Amino acid sequence: MSAALLCEDTHLDRRVILKTLQAGEEARRLVDEQKALLKLRSKHVVQLLDVVPYPTPAGDVPALVLEFIEGDDLKVGSLAPDQAYLLTLWQIASGLSDIHAQGVVHRDIKPNNIRRDINGVIKILDFGLSRTLGIDTQTNNAIGALPFMAPEFFVTKTIHFSEKADVYAFGVTALSLADAGLPAWSLAGPATRPPANAVSTHIPNMDHGIVDILQRCLLVDPNDRPGMFDVAAELERVLLRGRHQARVSLMSSVYEINSSKPLSRPTVTVGGKPVAGIGIEYDGFLFKVTMVLGQVRLNNVPTGVGQTMPDACVIEFPLGSRNSVYATFDVSHPEVML
Repeated sequence: MSAALLCEDTHLDRRVILKTLQAGEEARRLVDEQKALLKLRSKHVVQLLDVVPYPTPAGDVPALVLEFIEGDDLKVGSLAPDQAYLLTLWQIASGLSDIHAQGVVHRDIKPNNIRRDINGVIKILDFGLSRTLGIDTQTNNAIGALPFMAPEFFVTKTIHFSEKADVYAFGVTALSLADAGLPAWSLAGPATRPPANAVSTHIPNMDHGIVDILQRCLLVDPNDRPGMFDVAAELERVLLRGRHQARVSLMSSVYEINSSKPLSRPTVTVGGKPVAGIGIEYDGFLFKVTMVLGQVRLNNVPTGVGQTMPDACVIEFPLGSRNSVYATFDVSHPEVML
């Protein structure tokens, strides 16, 4: 293991972590960590500040200067499977998505390599086993924490891996953080495959979309696992359920559609009679057409019941004789708040 020293940066008046190799540790680990962190800029990844010489009895050795993150490492079995749990998973998934987007595989994702700072922000730490995609993603040694290691690390002597190894580790990490702790199958050895109901039995009553994507993270074939961008997107979708707002502006009227007022029917009347209209309903995720009166068009395209409304469009209400009334439809998208 490497040694981590809490130090004071006297030039910038801040606390930092000085990370050096302990005697006998493979020097490549520090080099790999440096290479990875130089590429990465993410709210959810520890920041490399500098590389400096560190004096030892055998002479100077390189040391990484890392940001000091005041907080606690995540712990197995520490979270009830609620909104705060999903928010934690979303932050981890977002960090991994950023890491993979820069061509880096972390290769050692597990709870004690992830820290929550005093503001609730999740940071991914310890890139000592990281590799660069397409350059050095093969090894002869399976190194890591067994419950979190993907099946491909145990198939052949020469191991080929990709960012999908992190996806598997994320799946096990997600289950381990729930109050049920590490699932028994993850402790049974590398030959044990996750059962098809691994997620639904470990975190019952969870949203079906979350269950499905976490289960796919645990698939044996890495090519069948989702990317972390898609995992983060699904978690975000569920976290934002019921928080979207839509507005239809029709002549002098404004129709608000949200979780408090999920259904609206903007309608145009002539002589007191409705001649064109549209029903729009919010299901907590999307705004969908539930009724059409007349030849209503969205962005000059005919619409129909069941269609999902675009984020922004012009609604045309034809009145006959080549006359139409127009309205605008806009959706405001909320953001996940920490």
